[in-house]
Amino acid sequence: MELWILGLFTIPMIVVVLCFRIVRVRRNWGEQMQVLWRESDALRSELTFHHNQMHLLGDFAQQFNGEMSFAEGINVGLDALWHLPEIDAVAALLGEDELGPFQYVGIRGVDDPFAFLGKECPLPLWGTLAHALVHRPAAGELDCLSINNILSEGKPLPEEFPWLPAQGSLLVLPLRGRGKTIGSVILYSRRTDAFQDESRTRFLYAMVVYISRALLESRIHEQSARWMRHLVSLQLLTHTMTGIDSVEGMLHLLREESADMFGAVSVHLFLHSAHTTANGHTAFRLYSAPHLSQQEERFVHSVDLQRLLSWVLEAEQPLFIDPQETIQSPDALYYRENGHCVLVPILGSRETGGGVLLMLAPATARPFDEDDLIVVRTIANSASVAIGNHRLTTLVDSTPV
Repeated sequence: MELWILGLFTIPMIVVVLCFRIVRVRRNWGEQMQVLWRESDALRSELTFHHNQMHLLGDFAQQFNGEMSFAEGINVGLDALWHLPEIDAVAALLGEDELGPFQYVGIRGVDDPFAFLGKECPLPLWGTLAHALVHRPAAGELDCLSINNILSEGKPLPEEFPWLPAQGSLLVLPLRGRGKTIGSVILYSRRTDAFQDESRTRFLYAMVVYISRALLESRIHEQSARWMRHLVSLQLLTHTMTGIDSVEGMLHLLREESADMFGAVSVHLFLHSAHTTANGHTAFRLYSAPHLSQQEERFVHSVDLQRLLSWVLEAEQPLFIDPQETIQSPDALYYRENGHCVLVPILGSRETGGGVLLMLAPATARPFDEDDLIVVRTIANSASVAIGNHRLTTLVDSTPV
């Protein structure tokens, strides 16, 4: 009887406990399922995000091809970066070495891009750009420099990037390849901390690395095509120069062949004169094309240029200069590696005296560099041979300088 009464109370209690446990297990199971669904949704979103990134990167890569010019590659790369949601401005800088100088070759998202295109970017050794370019990342670290809050961090300073707003975030990605630093891509966002997400930064880094490789390939392709064109023009020049019998004919030939090789450049011949100037410099007779602009007229007749002409002829060494800048001493210009104007000696004998060949490129054109110097020297040597082989006549009066 007692057992029956005990069972009457115990069995319902066991049933209640079991029901409670079942409810709690189901509730835990439901909570676990919700967690799994949330993790699954997050994973699905992340996979979708990476898939979209890879798809975008593939479409971006397909826009580059072997026939694309260097300038087209820059425009395609900048446009692709600028149209990304978090990017409000982008700029590309190109140079020959991590110590500069660097020029703006493309910029998007600023009010007046033409105020910066072709201009040199300041490169203070303590600045943000210099820090990014000389930094060498550790293994697994991205080769970039991020500024999460321009206003609070106080960098970069306004003089480094005059186009950059005072608020937002910045990402500086060097362009490197074949052991050289050829430039940098600068990304700006109005939002602070826009480049803190590592996966997003890696995606941007991958795009810039691809741009760097594409630009290097385009540059090599263009250089090869330019050298081939130069070889053909030089062969024609040296063959034709042997039949030249006047200074005017030589100048006309030099202008034509130089235009084929370098584009719209002006050519000036400074032939040695037996006289000396009042300040003791070597005197020259200038032969130029007619109808020079006032700016070019002032430049070729300037006293500072006359001093450089004397040095080039006496030292038998070329110089790069830039007419837009204040002309420096020959010692200061000796190690310069490029410029929109190049002076090359025309070697001569005691009888002919030789002279100097001056080539001047427009300010908007690509400056002459060390690679071009081989070609310009060959042109000057051809003129030297023509002067030495013939007593050249002149049909018009030259200008004493």
